[in-house]
Amino acid sequence: MKRSIFVLLALCVCLSGCAMLPPRQAADGLAWSGEWVTVGNVIGVETPGGLEPLENNDALSASGMYYAAWSMGEATPYTNAGGEASELYDAQLYLLLAGYDAAEKAEDAAAEWMEMASERYEIEGTFADASFNGQPFEIAAYTCASGTNPYARGASAFGVYRNYAISVEVQCQEGSGVDPRAVLEDFLAGCHYAV
Repeated sequence: MKRSIFVLLALCVCLSGCAMLPPRQAADGLAWSGEWVTVGNVIGVETPGGLEPLENNDALSASGMYYAAWSMGEATPYTNAGGEASELYDAQLYLLLAGYDAAEKAEDAAAEWMEMASERYEIEGTFADASFNGQPFEIAAYTCASGTNPYARGASAFGVYRNYAISVEVQCQEGSGVDPRAVLEDFLAGCHYAV
């Protein structure tokens, strides 16, 4: 019996060491806040007014991928063409963070994501350089060309922080009164990056 208790205690100590503690400081000099939504222990998000955290999924963390989502407005039921039910909001924001073993691979991933966005959406103009809280991004606004996407308009930002590729996308419904680019820029201004 004593041996079983010892083994259980040892296992608990080992497992508690596996939990990742949030960073202590952001690259902009601010202390890491417990009120921020932390994504992959790399990005801390001060959620802007109007957005509500919806999901923060690190299930793919073993492969270096992290996903988080925010919503704006009330949820309404939606069923896609494939018969899958979900909830639809006035606007939804998605953040994807992918870690690589080299910055060059992160740059390649961000470039590939930009190319995919250009193929999937009708980009208004070209991607433009922008910087938010010291972090450079390529951003663009677009309309959703696909008849299967319930959202009509959007804006995306793609960047690289150290060896991480970052994609942030905002999409909104027609008639929602939401400016996706303004929401995107407000969100990016509230992002902080681990030292």
